[in-house]
Amino acid sequence: MRGSGSSATTVDHRFFDGLELLEPGVVSVTRWCPDPSGPLRDEVDALCGQARKP
Repeated sequence: MRGSGSSATTVDHRFFDGLELLEPGVVSVTRWCPDPSGPLRDEVDALCGQARKP
């Protein structure tokens, strides 16, 4: 998605259409499963998400 100007909402619809998006939704890969006791990580230009068939 680098340089495409796409938002997480656009990604939701393009890649997860017809699926149930699971928490935390489409987010930066550094926010996917953060370790609360670990250091904060720099944001990266990549998104991830997880969904299932309803």
